[in-house]
Amino acid sequence: MKNPGYVYLIFLGIIWGLTYPLTKIIAVYISPIIITWTRIGIAALFFFLISRSYQYGKKEVINALLNVVAFMVFLNVGVSISSNPGLAAVMIYTQPLFVIIIEIILGTHVSFRYMAGILIGFAGIALSVTSTRFDPGVLISLLGGISWAGGTVYFSRNLKSANNIKLNAFMNAFALPIVLAITPAYFYFKYSLYIILLLILLGILAQAVGFYLWFSSIKLLGPIKASAGSLIVPVFAYIMTFIILGIYPNMLEIMGSIITLAGVYITLSIR
Repeated sequence: MKNPGYVYLIFLGIIWGLTYPLTKIIAVYISPIIITWTRIGIAALFFFLISRSYQYGKKEVINALLNVVAFMVFLNVGVSISSNPGLAAVMIYTQPLFVIIIEIILGTHVSFRYMAGILIGFAGIALSVTSTRFDPGVLISLLGGISWAGGTVYFSRNLKSANNIKLNAFMNAFALPIVLAITPAYFYFKYSLYIILLLILLGILAQAVGFYLWFSSIKLLGPIKASAGSLIVPVFAYIMTFIILGIYPNMLEIMGSIITLAGVYITLSIR
């Protein structure tokens, strides 16, 4: 575990696991599109204040569309309208399976152990899903998993040498006006100072710190290992949902989480 990428993934799991119940709370007062552009706006400002410049171009635009615009809209809408934010997290984290599918299509040789570890991890997630009913939020979250996988592979193949801070500054700044433009499609806002403070906290942790950790882990571990490691996020999402919202994980969800962690360990332990 000398590679700091593993440490990044652990902190990422905690931070992004917290994202789901916080989004559910905030969405009672603020529409998910507003949550999306607020998170993006905070991240754009955060990264620009650090870097004082952008890294931009055609490749950066494509990555911004996949990893910020599409992913963030599907994520926040899916979590907001789902009956269980933990389950929405499960659908987002189908991402590692789609990463493998895309990589195989592109000609990458994927070892059996990699595939077995990720399939075991996803089997644990699927076991958790069987305990809860599907709703439109779940299906929308699944689209988020697909767009995130596409962005992960694209970043690894085209922007791996990029400056993470300058890249994130540009991607969030580019995405902001696009998401602002679609705000009228799904708008509601009830003022609450407490909720606004939670929203700011969400933007700093999930969008600024979280995205920095994510792209850093891809650079250090590669897209397949990083994606496999991200499967710990649904486990933390169940834990945080229980702590914050009082939604108890049932036996299937607990068993599924254990199986998921076993699959993640198998994949990450490959040298």
